[in-house]
Amino acid sequence: TYGQLLIINAGGGYYVVLAGMARISVNVGQFVLAGEPIASMGDGAAKTATAIAIGASQPVLYVEFRKDGAAIDPGPWWAKAELEKVRG
Repeated sequence: TYGQLLIINAGGGYYVVLAGMARISVNVGQFVLAGEPIASMGDGAAKTATAIAIGASQPVLYVEFRKDGAAIDPGPWWAKAELEKVRG
């Protein structure tokens, strides 16, 4: 009901959980670089439970940051402006 699920090991006990994609284009254990395409959202025709629950007409991406197995506040990870770099 969440679409395809991808868990990225960011190192240092950090993980990024992504859900809602239509197709994942990387393999288990594959090393990926920042900015590298890893999945696609699809056209929204296949509805996930989240998209249905909120009445979204577009695909919905779920993002969760985890540290040592516990969810953490993602606020510090998001850039505030288009030109500002995210510092983790």
